[in-house]
Amino acid sequence: MSPAAEVAAILAEELDAVPAPEVARMAAHIGARPGVAAVLFYGARRRASEDRGGPLDFYALTDGDAAWRGPGLSALACRLLPPNVYAVSLPGDGDAAAIDAKVAVMRLAAFRARMRPGSWDTTLWARFSQPATLVWARDAAARRAVRDAVAAAVETAAHWAAHLSPAPQDAAATWRGLHRATYAAELRVESAERVAGLFDRHEARWRKLHALLIADRASSADPGAARAFRRRARVGKLLNAARLAKAAFTYRGGAAYLRNKVARHARRAPLDGSPGRAPRARARPAGRLRRDRG
Repeated sequence: MSPAAEVAAILAEELDAVPAPEVARMAAHIGARPGVAAVLFYGARRRASEDRGGPLDFYALTDGDAAWRGPGLSALACRLLPPNVYAVSLPGDGDAAAIDAKVAVMRLAAFRARMRPGSWDTTLWARFSQPATLVWARDAAARRAVRDAVAAAVETAAHWAAHLSPAPQDAAATWRGLHRATYAAELRVESAERVAGLFDRHEARWRKLHALLIADRASSADPGAARAFRRRARVGKLLNAARLAKAAFTYRGGAAYLRNKVARHARRAPLDGSPGRAPRARARPAGRLRRDRG
């Protein structure tokens, strides 16, 4: 089996994983909306089954920017600065408990475009180089398009991991270094332990991908690639700051949501362990994002 086929097999097993009932129920609800092509389950609740706190995280990939909310400001915001993020709730039904979800919405074509190594937005390929489940797809073509996009995300992550690492033969150091770099590019101030956990929780997976995609590459970091990634990191910080600002104006209670998010990040230790680097903010109760029930 070729390396590409082996990578495809690893990702197919992840994408086709049987979801928990509440995940499947919410994904079917999201997929029932007109214009939705596919629904991906991702994030902390996907990576660690023991993590039971907070809403479920989904990406809803659509045919067009207006598919979720119709034409207007939301569609324009989705085109200019995807994704748009909505809070979606399902009430309890018999023995099934109520479910809360955070749903990021963007065009499938825009999702695929951001998986390339040349993309200036590191957020999408970094996120979907990690395990995710394709819980719902409208048809075989949509499923194939999402699989191709996720495979491209992993290949892009391997490209940058190999070129940025001073020791690309060391799988743990190489992937952990990439995870630190991409988190920093997103303005996500996380502890070193939490970032290292991305590798540790799925160590066998990352080592297999390393053997298939990185191990035969050059033995030292590429200074040109490092400069190119630093430029992308600067752009990434601007994009993510703009997305937070968009949340403050787009959603009901968005300003309170933004304050709460900044406060949460301020309470976390910076990646380099230095004190005093995180912005100071006073924690206040979060406002609720605009909720979609339809």
